[in-house]
Amino acid sequence: MMNPEPIPDGFVMAPHHFYIGVLIAWFGFMFVWWAYPRTGAALTLLGLLIALDDAVQHAFSVETPLHYLWWGVIHPIIRFIELR
Repeated sequence: MMNPEPIPDGFVMAPHHFYIGVLIAWFGFMFVWWAYPRTGAALTLLGLLIALDDAVQHAFSVETPLHYLWWGVIHPIIRFIELR
């Protein structure tokens, strides 16, 4: 098991990707689905998967696919760009 916070701060916005996922799902369902059903459904599903991933990560302190994506792909690219 991973330790997401060595010193827990109790910050209520810690699962911020949960809120972002819910917002993406809501936007896809409310504003996109009616005009572009496949795109709206994809956005809604993507948002729900992001929210579920973050809820599982913060509730059970396990590494999730988005955690691996961040530390394995996105973060090294950002560090490479920053160190140039």
